Amino acid sequence: MHGLPSSLVENYLREAGFWHVATIGRGYKLDLKLISVLIER
Repeated sequence: MHGLPSSLVENYLREAGFWHVATIGRGYKLDLKLISVLIER
């Protein structure tokens, strides 16, 4: 995710208890291929 989600999405994320997930990795370049491989395993 680039930047923070919109306020509408933020509310849903907070209700579901996943707001912290949306803020992980801010300011870091994520390796999408590595993430995909980890998910597949």
